[in-house]
Order: sequence, then C-alpha cells, then structure tokens
Amino acid sequence: MTMNAPKAFPRITRPQAKQALLRSGYILESRLETVLLKPDRAYYVEANSAIPDADTGKSLELDIYAMTATHTGPETQDLIFGVLLIECVNNPQAIAFITKQPQLAFLHHQEVKFAGLPAKIPDKDEPDSWQTLPDYLQMNKYHHYCKGRVATQFCSFQQKKGKQEWMATHDEAHFESFRKLCTAVDYFADRHFKKWVFEDHENVNLEFYYPLVVLQGDLLDVRASAKSCSLRPAHHIQYRRSTIVSGEEQNYQIDVVTEQFLPTYLDIIEGELSKTARLLRRRHVAVRDAIDRIAEQASGLPPEDRRAAMTTE
Repeated sequence: MTMNAPKAFPRITRPQAKQALLRSGYILESRLETVLLKPDRAYYVEANSAIPDADTGKSLELDIYAMTATHTGPETQDLIFGVLLIECVNNPQAIAFITKQPQLAFLHHQEVKFAGLPAKIPDKDEPDSWQTLPDYLQMNKYHHYCKGRVATQFCSFQQKKGKQEWMATHDEAHFESFRKLCTAVDYFADRHFKKWVFEDHENVNLEFYYPLVVLQGDLLDVRASAKSCSLRPAHHIQYRRSTIVSGEEQNYQIDVVTEQFLPTYLDIIEGELSKTARLLRRRHVAVRDAIDRIAEQASGLPPEDRRAAMTTE
C-alpha cells in the first residue's frame, strides 16, 4: 500500500509578513499608542479593550481606550477626564464623507457625551429644574462639535471586477467601526454611573467621551452641488450618526482624522477640557451645590436607577 505524501502548506516569508502587517491596522495601533504615551501627553492607554455588544451580547474589541485627567479645583480631587475611544482603520482606498454646513450647529453641544458628577446643574431661574452641564457651561461657544461642516454619509471605493471602472461602495468594516464606537460610548458612560460608590464628601468627577476613527489612508471631503461634486483632501471630518437606543433616537458625533492629524486633534480636545475645567472652577459654588443635591437624591438608589437620578435623562 502506498502512502500519499503530506500536503505541503506554503509558509510566509519575513518580507511577506512585514507587508501583511503594514497593510493591517496592527502597526497603526502601536504608533498611536506611542503618540498618546509621550511625556507631554501622558495618557493612560489600554489596547484591545473588551466591551459588550448591546445588540448581540457578544464581546467586541475596541482598538484603543485612552484617558487623560485635568484638575478643575478648587479641591485637589476635583478632576475631569478626557476619554478617547479609538478605532484604527488601515484603508487602502480613500474614505469619502459628504459634508455640509449643519442648520443647527449651535445645538451640537448636546451630542457631547459625558458621565459623572455633576452631570447637571440647578437652573437658577427655575429652582426645581435642572440644566445639562453642556447647556450650563455654554459649550456651544467653544466645543468643536459646534464648528465647521458635518457629514451624515460616507463611502469608500472599489474597482468593478474585470473593468477599469470604479464604484462608490459602503464598506461593512467601516460601518462596524462607527457602530462599535457608539456602543463603546454608551457602555463606558453607563458603567461610570452604575459603579459609582457615594462617599460622605463627593468631588467633581466627570468623564467626557470622544469617539474617534483614525485612518492610515486618505480622507476626502466631498461637497455636492446641483449637478456635480468637488473632492478635496482632508485631515479631520466630523461624522454625525443617528441610531435607536432603547427605543429612542440617539445622535453621536464621531471625529474622523488622519494619522498625521492626531497630535493636532489632541491639542483641540485638550484645549476644550482645559476650558471646561476653568469654567467649573470659576463656578465652584454652584457646582458644589449641584454635587451635594445630586448625591443626596441618588446615594440610596440601586445601581440601575442611579443614572436617571444623576442626569436630566
């Protein structure tokens, strides 16, 4: 009886492995970590954090979770945290976003996602009512969500089989990255509220969430006209995504940047956090009153009811 020789499987060479890695997003993640960990930035960074998928219950993997702290005073433990939720995309073809001037840009501060104390402030004109923190601080005057053009549509490009013609197409991997970021925002905000342990004295403790896609490839800003469109290279696009959460519409503003623009983007959000910290410090009497009132109302509640008592939701 003759035996067939075992089938030989091809083995990748080191140059081929290197090229495969460079085409992937793995090396991009590593480079972004290096930027975030620089001494002048000093973010706390976690790569490949697991988060639950609210739709399926399965585990999702967020590429990078990064956090920075800003002291807001007047007490030593009064802090706000900037939380970057990052998806890394190595796009061989450009991703194009159809942008426009939003009609209600001055209201986009309502899409700022945050959690903690104080998430709301008593309305001085109506003592029994509350204002959201972005309304109270008038974030519409300084937050980048309220500036510039916004996209609600995007696409990439694929060559038709056997033809020279290209077509605009919706890449499912890109769509999944945006969906994952929205899921991550909701997960970390909800976790921050539910895990809260009230102490005898509470300090300012706020997390501001920045969902972010970083591209290794090209980014295009598409501006439509009556009969045509113009395309221009871009480094930063704001993408506005609407989805249904628990039966209600929720809007998310997601930043899309090129890898080269990341340091400039970090300057933008760190400037916003510094401005927020200064405003909270200047108004520390109202902030202190809000913290005490919220703590009194929410401290005895079970975790599942805590968020509603700590916010205007």
